[in-house]
Amino acid sequence: MEILKTKPGIHKARGGLIRSFVFVENGILKDITISGDFFLFPEEAIFKILENLKGTPVKREELLKNIEDTYAKEKIQSPGTAPSDFTESIMKALEA
Repeated sequence: MEILKTKPGIHKARGGLIRSFVFVENGILKDITISGDFFLFPEEAIFKILENLKGTPVKREELLKNIEDTYAKEKIQSPGTAPSDFTESIMKALEA
């Protein structure tokens, strides 16, 4: 059983720095932590994004679609950052 713990994936977006730590098992995102100096509204939005990402295959298009869907469902606003910025941070963590 392959378990992968990564180094941080760091992406500098217009709205701030996004750091992702991911834990992958057999190509599936098992756990993730995202931190940085960006803003999301409502404040609990980051927890919704993290919860919805668990169980997602670690493919760029799947991760992006998941985050975009969460943005739409939760009516998330993020000045200076977009779902693609969070996806980029996650992909950098996977490549680390």
